[in-house]
Amino acid sequence: MALALGRLLDQARGAREVLPHLAALERGLIANGTTAIDRIPEHWLGRIASQLSSLPLPPEEASLHELLRRLSARLRGGTIDWEEPSLSGGFDPERTVVIREISHSEFLAASDEIATTMPMPMPER
Repeated sequence: MALALGRLLDQARGAREVLPHLAALERGLIANGTTAIDRIPEHWLGRIASQLSSLPLPPEEASLHELLRRLSARLRGGTIDWEEPSLSGGFDPERTVVIREISHSEFLAASDEIATTMPMPMPER
């Protein structure tokens, strides 16, 4: 599991800094094996599962799907309400955030578009 999670995090430069909970889980899996999953404090389970489920899991990486299944099982057993994540892998626009760089002019154009198309509430006097 640790190797598969490491390969997933290696796919994007800076992933361990952006997804620190997954990076901590990776270190725990390296140090303690799968018992690290049982040692995760309940208040961090949701964050870790959310970070993992937001990534496109390769269908051939069965250990990542098993990791997500075990995290979800712990969540369902705890007090955190959690939706069963999709194990289909690949891009899911409802669960995956895509970030791309744009130019300053594209940002300004998008800002103007939002400002002109969203009705603003009028202040009451």
